[in-house]
Amino acid sequence: MRGRSIFRELGITFFISVILLLLLYTFLLPIFFIAGSDESIIYMMDDLGRSYEEAAQVDPNAPLPETYLIRSAFSLETLPPDMARHFKDEVLEPLELYFDEEDQECDAEGNCKSTYYLYLYIYPLEDGRNLYITLESTEEYVEGSEEDQVVIIAFAIVGFINLLATFVCARILSKRLIKPIAALENWAQSLDSENAGEAPPDFRYRELNNLAVKLSRTVARISEFVEREQTFLRYASHELRTPITVIAGNISLLKSRESDPEDAVPVERIQRANLNMRIIVETLLWLGRESSAPPLVEKLVPAKLIMGCIEELDYLKGNKPLTEHLDLSEDEAELPKAPLLILFGNLIRNAFQHAQKGEIKISYRDGVFMIENPVATGKKEGAASIYEESFGFGLSLCERIARRMGWEFTLEERDNAIVTRLVLKETRKP
Repeated sequence: MRGRSIFRELGITFFISVILLLLLYTFLLPIFFIAGSDESIIYMMDDLGRSYEEAAQVDPNAPLPETYLIRSAFSLETLPPDMARHFKDEVLEPLELYFDEEDQECDAEGNCKSTYYLYLYIYPLEDGRNLYITLESTEEYVEGSEEDQVVIIAFAIVGFINLLATFVCARILSKRLIKPIAALENWAQSLDSENAGEAPPDFRYRELNNLAVKLSRTVARISEFVEREQTFLRYASHELRTPITVIAGNISLLKSRESDPEDAVPVERIQRANLNMRIIVETLLWLGRESSAPPLVEKLVPAKLIMGCIEELDYLKGNKPLTEHLDLSEDEAELPKAPLLILFGNLIRNAFQHAQKGEIKISYRDGVFMIENPVATGKKEGAASIYEESFGFGLSLCERIARRMGWEFTLEERDNAIVTRLVLKETRKP
């Protein structure tokens, strides 16, 4: 069956969404981590500045904040030279955090054993002075340490568990969504005219329940339409067959009586027209019934049917300067007679009706029936409109019969000519 699987589509979409979300968080995590670290350092140094200011108000000789990692001074120049040189070229503003780093113990190839980090925060005092507070840190690199390996393995395990959990969640969610959809599909396939009026089952989701109600109502309306159509076909079948049967009976009665030989010709013509009418009615009724049996297949010579249609429709040429060029094979074939008569008669009738002068080419070879009839220059009609009048059915009748029988029917306009082509596929008797 064509179309994508909703189950697979949901699973892939959910899985890709989670992967993209993880990548986004992986990208944003270092940014937020650094921003959070800076804020925590600013908070700590600001707290040291306030603490010193409060202590200085009590004791002007209070010592400056100083620990193993923290140094402070009232100017950049009074800081240790190794610290001051990192910020000597910068324009320093109060309440701002400044940062610098430097690799240490590097070899000739540029491999360093540690990195030195230095932070500087300027706290403005109430007496107008600035307190320069520094925080230093050193990160050492130990190549191939067990701690690094443990961290890498831990990250790999967490990532694998995360992906596995994502896959399981996506599968559970997809199944939860697909199960009621599959139930709706199975229920829709079981809908027919008998159970269309029943209340549909609960499919868990409001949207699916609404869709089920609409499907049920639609099938109910279609069932009512089909029932009306079948009733019409039954009545039409009876009403159309009755006059045909009456005509056939009266023809038999006329033929059984002794009459003038000149009357035999019109009687034969009436009988042939009545037979064709019966075949047409049966074919139309067959087209209207989807489940009806196909027309009777018999061994016949299509060329004879074509000649019969030509003789019967010859009067349509009237006094027009028309001639026929026939190329008909006498091969036998197992084909349904009724659809053939309608198609042959329809196409030949149109050729005789709409051609004004010239030569009409009619051929039948190897199961291919073709008619090429001329169209007057400057009065060329559309190919579809040309077939609107034949039998009152038009081109759609030819197309429907050919499609129902599995035959190929084409129509094309060439230079000053209309060409119809019918490819017949022989039907074997069961």
